Amino acid sequence: MRKLLFFIILTLAFSCSKFYENYELLDITEIETELPIINIGVNCDEFNEMTSQVDEEIEIKGQFSMFRNGVLVIENEKVELEVKGGFSTRFSLKTLGVKFENKYDNSDRSLINPNKILPHHNLDKIKAIRLRNSGNDFVKTMIKDLSLTQLAINAELNLDLTYGEPVLVYINNEFHGLLNLRTEANSNGMAGLNGVKKDAVTLAKITTHKLIKKDGDFDRIDAFLEAINVENLKYLKDEIDIDNFIDYIIFQTYISNTDWPHNNARFYAIGQEKFRFVLFDLDGALRLRLSKTPLNIIEDKRFPNILTDLFFIFYAEENFKNAFWNRYNSILESRIISYNNFKSIVDANIAQIELEIQLQIGKHQAPSTIIEWNIELDKMLTLFQYREQVVYELVE
Repeated sequence: MRKLLFFIILTLAFSCSKFYENYELLDITEIETELPIINIGVNCDEFNEMTSQVDEEIEIKGQFSMFRNGVLVIENEKVELEVKGGFSTRFSLKTLGVKFENKYDNSDRSLINPNKILPHHNLDKIKAIRLRNSGNDFVKTMIKDLSLTQLAINAELNLDLTYGEPVLVYINNEFHGLLNLRTEANSNGMAGLNGVKKDAVTLAKITTHKLIKKDGDFDRIDAFLEAINVENLKYLKDEIDIDNFIDYIIFQTYISNTDWPHNNARFYAIGQEKFRFVLFDLDGALRLRLSKTPLNIIEDKRFPNILTDLFFIFYAEENFKNAFWNRYNSILESRIISYNNFKSIVDANIAQIELEIQLQIGKHQAPSTIIEWNIELDKMLTLFQYREQVVYELVE
């Protein structure tokens, strides 16, 4: 009996280890969904090690295929995978970073196909994507980050951000989870949006109260930080895209994103162009401090950070202060960021995944039940409506 068991285990291990090199294409004829379907072939042992040892930053190789509307649109593209995220790595379904061996030509929108793209963005060439578990929203709505980002896109704010859509993900032909396919907010992502090579990007990020220089001209980042430290307003005006900065602050404070600005904040520049700020990971919004003023969100003394310092250096100048509130009032008067617009986006996203959420519950018990999912969706919409009322009262 022991010999038979050993033989079965050995056979499975051998077939699994070679699976990503030569496997049969996923049969989707039995899968009832209108969502894109992704299948990734991997070495099982390597994948299990990567997803169980999330602090080790393990990268593995695999092959990436994708179906849209029942049609195979991407077949066996070579990729590298790694687990991404912070707190959300504790969940059973991990966020996966997927990096293509070569930049993927997305000019036909086969890899990612958002409803709308901001006029200053380009999605034709994509080096990397993220298959995101919705972060801290994993056990709740699964669509908060996608919906809030879509709201910013529809409003055509002067922002750099990520584009995404829900997808069903299979690993080695077995259902893995309902995830959000999303472009990256890192140097690869910003290079793609701007149609340049990665080495043209200078980028730094603020995470868990630290600033990390990631890519590009570190001397320029240091000079930028020193200008904030000594409050050199003239230098900062020359270095920052003010219109982008204002829209960035307005949107984050409108949605009361309390997992920011001490975290989930990035700024970047293309070549010697001005620094711009990147909107991403909005699952921390609409939870806390919803009754507070917009500026209360960023002046929290518990979490000192350079982004808050930067804002109040500018805010001390009357011209900037007037421009900031004029823009805020203009956005409020236009109703481009409103409960009605947000609800329309949420309803559309619910319709996309309401059949597939059962698969997620069966696999990961997240959310725990359909009833709990609907409760979380109603709660998100109610909190947005409340926040909208507060902002209108406090700003006007």
